[in-house]
Amino acid sequence: MTKILIPAECLELTGSVQQCLLLAGEQRFIVDDIELGVSPTHTVLVSKQNDTIGLVADLYTDLPPCVSQDYSFSYTLAYNSNLQLCDDFGRTENTVYLAVHDENRSLDIWHHCLTGETRALSFSSANKADNSLHFSWVITLLAIDFPLEDCLTLARAMSYVSRETWTNDYSHFPIPVIEDSRLGIKVGWGVNQDTIHFPTLSKPSLGLYPVVDSVNWIERLLNLGVKTLQLRIKNPAQDDLELQVKRAIELGRQFKAQVFINDYWQLAIEHGAYGVHLGQEDLEESNLKQLSDEGIRLGLSTHGYYELLRIVQIAPSYIALGHIFPTTTKQMPSKPQGLVRLSLYQKLIDTIPYGSEIGVPTVAIGGIDLANASDVWQCGVSSLAVVRAVTLSNEPQKVIQAFSQIMAAHSHNQEPSHVE
Repeated sequence: MTKILIPAECLELTGSVQQCLLLAGEQRFIVDDIELGVSPTHTVLVSKQNDTIGLVADLYTDLPPCVSQDYSFSYTLAYNSNLQLCDDFGRTENTVYLAVHDENRSLDIWHHCLTGETRALSFSSANKADNSLHFSWVITLLAIDFPLEDCLTLARAMSYVSRETWTNDYSHFPIPVIEDSRLGIKVGWGVNQDTIHFPTLSKPSLGLYPVVDSVNWIERLLNLGVKTLQLRIKNPAQDDLELQVKRAIELGRQFKAQVFINDYWQLAIEHGAYGVHLGQEDLEESNLKQLSDEGIRLGLSTHGYYELLRIVQIAPSYIALGHIFPTTTKQMPSKPQGLVRLSLYQKLIDTIPYGSEIGVPTVAIGGIDLANASDVWQCGVSSLAVVRAVTLSNEPQKVIQAFSQIMAAHSHNQEPSHVE
């Protein structure tokens, strides 16, 4: 049971939150177990199991959130700060500054609750948001388990459309700031943003995408007709790491296949790889300009709205969406996304420019097997990444054929639309 408790001084928010919950329910989020009530303090409480988040907004009070040992986090949302962005912009933990003026744009600015790093969203100052609706969406999205960065990203998009509309239009969404020295935001890979261009891919060329941990599996699956693969060796100290990477790249050329190397981008460049796959945590240490100059295709992992909109600014060759279901193949920093979120991410991505087309190729990953593959594929993704479903099978050829049949039986238009 999840409870949303709203203070008596802003009970009018209850109706707005109810409307947001209704719209979320229409998207197939589980909202039936969310109960609305009155907060015993001036703080909005979003409480689920042993996890409680406290929120206040200067829309109705100047008091800070009530601090309690029972709270996981507490935040102040500053809508009426009237701040101008300047070089000495202060850093205040647990305060989200909304619509900060910065020349011809506005910024939502906050600090990550774990790392303390500054994050910001940019959007047009011409757009006049409904602040009460924005706050209602932040409350609602926290209740249905979105992390704060996704709550702020989606709430900003939702505050510019009709109260009856769940938007999936890229033009409605804010843009995560990836470089701004005044805020101390410097991701590193954004410096050469305008000169980075990665080769595009054909959506139908992706198909089934096994992720394997040895070149032996690469060769075995290539011989079974698989055309897209990823070599993911977790141990960077493995004795034959470079030999495995080099051989995988050579096999990809031999079979005219799309072989991606996970993480080891220097080796990928050295041996002329077709493609590289990087996680969000790997971007900081990678030289994207060098990868781009070498014409290497790039796939990037994402775990939600904020990360997705952050990395589309460097136009990767494909976007991986995950993890969809619980997985034991690696330690994950985020919760499983599930099919509802996957479907919404895909609808948004289908509106994002991709070269001269519209719609970035996508790869769904995380816990996908024959039992759930059909449901995942029907979300509209371009590819299914599988790990254990193939490598733990006694008959991988039959498993590959079964996946192919599922994707063929529920075919969808895989070619991007042209930009008008």
